[in-house]
Amino acid sequence: MSVYESAANAQSESGSRDEEYLLTEGEAQLATVLALMTGFSQGCCAAHRAPMAQRVSDQLARMADGLDGHARSDDMRHFLQKLGHRWSTVAQVLAQPEPDQQAAESGFNDEFNQPQTHWHNSPETLQ
Repeated sequence: MSVYESAANAQSESGSRDEEYLLTEGEAQLATVLALMTGFSQGCCAAHRAPMAQRVSDQLARMADGLDGHARSDDMRHFLQKLGHRWSTVAQVLAQPEPDQQAAESGFNDEFNQPQTHWHNSPETLQ
């Protein structure tokens, strides 16, 4: 049994709900954006990075437009819009095929196959 399975079983047996939260829609949207950003930085493979970056961009645009039901200051809206545009650019760049992609696909040299040092430890289990 892996360490992940052991931790999941221990958590389910104890009935622990340390990672369950009751959030407002705006808070949940912010938590989603932060989780996507974390997933992007610690992603498992390059194939998922462009869609994750686009989702971050979409969520930031939704927050900037106030679609989560919360009013924001002009400065905060501007900040979210600018940040969303930056993430959109990242998504567009990552979605473009590289010139020698056929050669890369045959060898499949993915930068995320190499172990990376992260700023913090990932949680043992995710919901």
